[in-house]
Amino acid sequence: MLTGFFREIKPALTIQHNMKNLLYLLPILMLSCQPTTSDNQKSTFSEQPTTDLLVGTYTKKEGHVDGKASGIYWLTRKEATWQTQYTAEGIINPSFIALSPNEKYLYAVSETGPEVDTTGYIYAYAVKDGTLQLLNRMPSFAFAPCFVSVHPSGKFIFVANYVGGVIVGYPLAENGALLDQPQVIRLEGSGPHPRQEASHPHSAFVSPDGQYLLVPDLGTDKVMVYAIDQQSGLMTAKGFASVAPGSGPRHLAFSEGGQKVYVLNELSSSVTVFRFHADNGSMDSLATFSTLPTDFKGENTCAHLEVSPNGQFLYASNRGHNSIVVFKIDGDSLQALAHTPTQGRTPRHFTITTDGKQLLAANQDTETIAIFDIGTDGLLTLSDQIEVPTPVCLVSF
Repeated sequence: MLTGFFREIKPALTIQHNMKNLLYLLPILMLSCQPTTSDNQKSTFSEQPTTDLLVGTYTKKEGHVDGKASGIYWLTRKEATWQTQYTAEGIINPSFIALSPNEKYLYAVSETGPEVDTTGYIYAYAVKDGTLQLLNRMPSFAFAPCFVSVHPSGKFIFVANYVGGVIVGYPLAENGALLDQPQVIRLEGSGPHPRQEASHPHSAFVSPDGQYLLVPDLGTDKVMVYAIDQQSGLMTAKGFASVAPGSGPRHLAFSEGGQKVYVLNELSSSVTVFRFHADNGSMDSLATFSTLPTDFKGENTCAHLEVSPNGQFLYASNRGHNSIVVFKIDGDSLQALAHTPTQGRTPRHFTITTDGKQLLAANQDTETIAIFDIGTDGLLTLSDQIEVPTPVCLVSF
């Protein structure tokens, strides 16, 4: 088409007139040379972008799980196909993982007990060239480390040990490795539930501004609050907030603006809403909401919760009912919209993609990851499933 068009320009034209024609035609030529994409191609690209997913797993049989994985899996989706790109072996039970803010480093717990070593461990990896390259590991100073978080500055990590009542902080080197300068804090206490015979810190979440560390202690029905020194990463106790006796707080999530904290109670299958005061780290209890349908009578424990990127919805996983509850956030209240089956057993952890369009849930005991599309109303629609051995923790990036 362009060749024929040029043939129509008469050679008898003067150079000046020829240049004027060329200048006039230049925008048309540039538009004509742009690659074209059909509407279907655009839709496919927007709905199926390339996504990377890191999967923490159990690699050995434990009292509560039959671990069958080989390590940390790195899955990549291109269009509609998921493939295992890389597997980081040589780590036992990497059941929880966390990515640094710049996505260059990954930190993983090795959730083990005294039958393996005298302590659990934390592993540091460089995320490089499609692989996870081991940097080093450090002790967790107790057993069954079950959670790790990275400070927003990327300078520190914090770890919760379920067995032993210990939280530990490590500063990080510029290359992402763990520095051998740990701060170890030992917690004490108990609660009325049979699983609350001792302190069981289950997570350690950093506030959005990086000023505080909040530690839900399943064993004592408390959320411990620590101020974080922004230079050293050292923690200083500031107090605690309490949930109802026997509730067993496990994980938490901050509201979009950080003014509220949603605490997920594993043992009572509920979410307690707190007002959070960033000036001093104190928390005021506002209300508690069940994660289960009113007619459900079976056994259930909760595992994880997240706020949608737009701040309008809260999601939490039910193990036993095997569902994701969808709440609409309405001021200080939560309105249950749906309880969506995860198409598998024991939905341990889940992640919401940064664009807020999908939720991926790890069905620990059926070795699948269920992928849901998130509607503008917050509701979930199953779109795909991936087979992964004993998936526990998911990080999408």
